[in-house]
Amino acid sequence: MKRFLFPLVAIVVALAAVAGAQTPAPAPPPQVAPAGGSLMPKQQITGFYGLCKSGKSGEGIRELLSSNPALKAEDLDAVSKQFETMISAMGTFLDFEITKETSPTKRVAILSCIAHFQTQPFLQEFTFYDAGGGDWRLLHVRYDATIATMFSDSKAP
Repeated sequence: MKRFLFPLVAIVVALAAVAGAQTPAPAPPPQVAPAGGSLMPKQQITGFYGLCKSGKSGEGIRELLSSNPALKAEDLDAVSKQFETMISAMGTFLDFEITKETSPTKRVAILSCIAHFQTQPFLQEFTFYDAGGGDWRLLHVRYDATIATMFSDSKAP
């Protein structure tokens, strides 16, 4: 009986090892601006909104702005807390769309986006700059959460 059981156990162990090797790894968290700044502006925006969707809007704006060499750590902390407070008042994040892309030069990219929240839309404009080598940095964020002015032509980002 042991003679027949041993090959069966060996087959079960081998199959378990193969199944374990084929188990997919969990998806990595969204990246906004990794060390080296190698992500293109659209990739950074997608990562930012991915963090917003997971309830980490403050962390998302902090990571996005951390590529700006003019901002100090304490400024990033203050901005991220204020942004998270403002976003949390809008309810659940639903999705976003990039509504406009312009490139005044090959080193400047401006992306306008509308984020949809449970209570209202939120308009944002992101200005990125590449000083060379594909190191895209976020230099400026402009936003409008006021429904009365959000879509007016004179103020639309």
